[in-house]
Amino acid sequence: LKNTRGGHGHVLAPMASSVLVATAMLASVPGPRFALRGSATPSTSPVMSSKVARNANMAKLQAGYLFPEIGRRRNKFLEENPEAKIISLGIGDTTQPVPTHILEGLKGGALKLGTKDGYSGYGAEQGVGDLRAKIADKLYEGRVKPEEVFVSDGSKCDIGRLQMMFGDKVVSAVQDPSYPVYVDTSVMMGQTGSDAIKDGQYPGIVYMPCNPANGFFPDLSKTPRADVIYFCSPNNPTGAAATKAQLTELVKFAKDNGSIIVYDAAYAPFIRSKDVPKSIYEIEGAREVAIEVNSFSKYAGFTGVRLGWTIVPNDLKYADGTPVRNDFNRVMCTVFNGASNIVQSGGVAGLADEGLA
Repeated sequence: LKNTRGGHGHVLAPMASSVLVATAMLASVPGPRFALRGSATPSTSPVMSSKVARNANMAKLQAGYLFPEIGRRRNKFLEENPEAKIISLGIGDTTQPVPTHILEGLKGGALKLGTKDGYSGYGAEQGVGDLRAKIADKLYEGRVKPEEVFVSDGSKCDIGRLQMMFGDKVVSAVQDPSYPVYVDTSVMMGQTGSDAIKDGQYPGIVYMPCNPANGFFPDLSKTPRADVIYFCSPNNPTGAAATKAQLTELVKFAKDNGSIIVYDAAYAPFIRSKDVPKSIYEIEGAREVAIEVNSFSKYAGFTGVRLGWTIVPNDLKYADGTPVRNDFNRVMCTVFNGASNIVQSGGVAGLADEGLA
């Protein structure tokens, strides 16, 4: 599978010829037949289609989403080769239990729902105030305000919501290789026009090569202008982490071109180098050009629990002067009812001093 994009916490298989993931042919599996008790033999009449036209953008997508496809091929290969030892380059999942202090936060959040004073129904779509304040303080050291923090069910979901907000008229740029959701959601939104995919790339998307020849950082002097620049650091799947100097160059590029950066910092917890920022907002001027998405999947092992956030600074505005935050807030209030109250209690516990030690 050539790396074109994947889900968070994941590493992609480099090439279809890789011995690590089998490229077996799909087997044809007939679907089961069901009959209601006491009913006659199922009808053999042809199934009628609706009169609703398929979304043409969905038809442009190549096969299924990357990680389920890698998993399917891996499982099929293991069935046929049970003795094989595979290094899976599929979705990166957590393998250790949730730490006790975070688990206590989850339990406390659940138990409160059984009391009259502690019960809570729908929460704020933007997230509970305590968690938003802790994210702003503990993870951003005051570089962002609590009101700029939007708590969600994960950064991957937020990327889809950001695409909904930006619409189909923008031009998106992505690192190549990169996490697949940036490209796939761009296609779904109709940003790639009617032309067919060519050489593994969609027309209408700016691909920024990131490889050993350029130190896994795009040559911005040769990069065409794009409205929205999706940038992941540390990168999925290469693991390359942009330095402060490189991110300063990226922010300047966005300012010069009037672009918006969507900075995916899901792997920030793994950063240890002093010259590698954990947030785009460590760069001067980034609040005027960047949105940042992040996740508790790596901070707290929440891949299955689901909790993330997006930062939309008040300083970031559209060409007409409208704050981008206003539109993202509108999207969140319309299509999202807020992250689970229980899960957010776990998130608060994870950002306590014990959790960050």
